[in-house]
Amino acid sequence: MSHFVDEDEIRRLSRRIAEEFEATYGTLDEKVARVPDDAALAIADECCVHLEVARVAYRVMLDGTIPDPKASCKILMREFDRRAKQGSPVPEVDTYQREVAINEGNWIEYLYGQLNKVLLGDLRNLANLERTIADEIEPANEQVIAVVAQRRKVVEIYFTSLLQRWLNDHRGANIGHAVRAITGGLTGSFESDIDDAINGARAALLIKLRRYEQFLSVEDEEEEESRLMDKILREIRLLLKEVQGPLEEASLHTAGEILIEAAPPPPESLDEKPKFGFVSAPFPTRPQMGPPMQTPLDYLERDVWLAVMKPPDERTAFLREKISTVTENLIEQGTPLDKIGTTIIFDLDSRFSWKRSRKTVVRRELREIRDSAGEDYRGQIENYVLENILAKIPELRSKPNE
Repeated sequence: MSHFVDEDEIRRLSRRIAEEFEATYGTLDEKVARVPDDAALAIADECCVHLEVARVAYRVMLDGTIPDPKASCKILMREFDRRAKQGSPVPEVDTYQREVAINEGNWIEYLYGQLNKVLLGDLRNLANLERTIADEIEPANEQVIAVVAQRRKVVEIYFTSLLQRWLNDHRGANIGHAVRAITGGLTGSFESDIDDAINGARAALLIKLRRYEQFLSVEDEEEEESRLMDKILREIRLLLKEVQGPLEEASLHTAGEILIEAAPPPPESLDEKPKFGFVSAPFPTRPQMGPPMQTPLDYLERDVWLAVMKPPDERTAFLREKISTVTENLIEQGTPLDKIGTTIIFDLDSRFSWKRSRKTVVRRELREIRDSAGEDYRGQIENYVLENILAKIPELRSKPNE
């Protein structure tokens, strides 16, 4: 898809981003050297870290990047812990501790302080392009291609080089470590919320990629355009496969696509607050190429994608809870209980292009559940829906390879 992107522009902007990173990267060492001993000792005692780590945390606080030095210490210590787990702990020697802490401090100042500002303009352009087709039933191929090309531009200008540089600075780290570090900066998260943000970004990306795949068509195209469309669709399907796979095995490009979804939306494109009592997950919402995240079934679509990425032994409990929430909200909207099973099953069949459930069979089996269970049959209806979804998840996983 690089043929949609001006290569000269990518090189020029990539150089600019590198220069901006260097400007941030080269100043912390000198400032840390001037941190008062008493201030650093207080942080070291409170956070149980080496004095050199405390100096960097104090400086990051003074620079206004992260106001709480305890939060900075936790981020700094992630790298120390990573090295220890890999059998290469940082020696308890001031010079070694200082070197690693300052390197991590530079990354904190850039990722948590500068990166979102650097990304803002191109993410706003992407949000505007997504908005033009968000409500279209069948947008023109050219409109969808424009969105895909803008995503490629953002990945190649910003994230590919950023990920590679992070990996170069962190010997023995993998792409998963890099994505977690950069996601923390993008979202302002420090610990457990980072994995939630990444999983939410992956689910949102899967939904969008499915929409791109559904919208793009090779029918009635000239031969040259048809070949071009085939190439784009192959790349989209490869992305679908990688996004659902282990994060540690993702390519730089796939990691960049995930990071686009993890980035907070530009101020002009903040979504409305979700309705129906749903609580947003701890990751930013973005203009959707698909569900507007306003109805219970919009949320269930996202949750099915999240379930796809979970281990099989966690999938059932996760989906059971989500189906129960959707059932409750459909009831509040006035959907009769005996219609909820068919509503959810047939809607998801359509959203995921699953092999259609036989309506007469589904309706008959749901009637049998109702008649045998009496008035209190909600739980059995939810179990029926759950089993239907679980049976189709392998089909969902296999689609990118078709």
